[in-house]
Amino acid sequence: MLCCSLGLGAQVADPIDTLNEAEDYLTVNPAHSILLLENMAKPDTLPEELFVRWHLLAMRASVPTNQMPRLIESLEAVFSVSQSPYFRNQITSILSALGIWLRRSQYYQDAQISLDCSYKYAQNDRQRLTLTNSLALVAREQRNHSKARALYARSRTLAEQLQQTPVLAMIENNLGALALDEGKVDEAERLFRQALTDYQELDKRSGKISAGINLLFVFLIKEQTMNYQRLIGPTSRLTSIFPNESKQALLSWLQARFEQLQGKAPDDKVKLALKVAYDELESDTVRAWVHKYLAPKLVVEVTHPLIPMKKSFEEPWFDAVKECDWQ
Repeated sequence: MLCCSLGLGAQVADPIDTLNEAEDYLTVNPAHSILLLENMAKPDTLPEELFVRWHLLAMRASVPTNQMPRLIESLEAVFSVSQSPYFRNQITSILSALGIWLRRSQYYQDAQISLDCSYKYAQNDRQRLTLTNSLALVAREQRNHSKARALYARSRTLAEQLQQTPVLAMIENNLGALALDEGKVDEAERLFRQALTDYQELDKRSGKISAGINLLFVFLIKEQTMNYQRLIGPTSRLTSIFPNESKQALLSWLQARFEQLQGKAPDDKVKLALKVAYDELESDTVRAWVHKYLAPKLVVEVTHPLIPMKKSFEEPWFDAVKECDWQ
């Protein structure tokens, strides 16, 4: 029996080490986390707890790299073992990830349901802060700016009290985006600058990319080409090694506008590429920025995003989310 136990332990030790390594890379390079997970044996062959953990790590890496098909695939996988004690223990994180996927897929009411349920089972203030930020993003995508600002204000106060710099950076970046939605360019610049400074201190790559690109956008609105030139190098390098196609699509629009300000007007080939990139942008709110501030200057005809239509997410396993009873 001892021999068999040692053999089982040796089998489990290797995937645990890989999962630990994948988790360690989540903050600095989630793309590498995905690579580590993909190089493991199929998750279906793992014990149930490791199966759920594999998919949880895949979810957490999918969000900053904007790999939504991978995210929903892992969500569907873990809901297949929803009776597992480990699943229930991780319900806050699972429903938070589901809320993000639903929001980015424009199931806004269902995103609210998932995030509200996640909040119900939150175990600490750090989780509540993150969830409040996600709820604010849902409100923003629905163009309910007053609700979004109220949620951000609540979470910002708590984040300051808890000295949660990562959450503060996220809130500042999102408040900057909200200001830009409302045409408050100077306010957006101030907030993006603060977010970028905080992300640099934390050395969080996804944050540096997001705040950096947002700040580059503001510099081009203000036609501050010198500021743009100072920031584009490090931001572009980070983006090139970070497989997030939506960020790269936005960078292509920014670079086209910068080159135009330098006297190089976009030709028909560039304009066609920009139209393709427009569809690859992360959300309708980002498309609205490009439509307002960049497309007219570059003389590229793109469609303004419509007010999102209400739609419902229809999957049998989502009924349990609506019931929100995971005791």
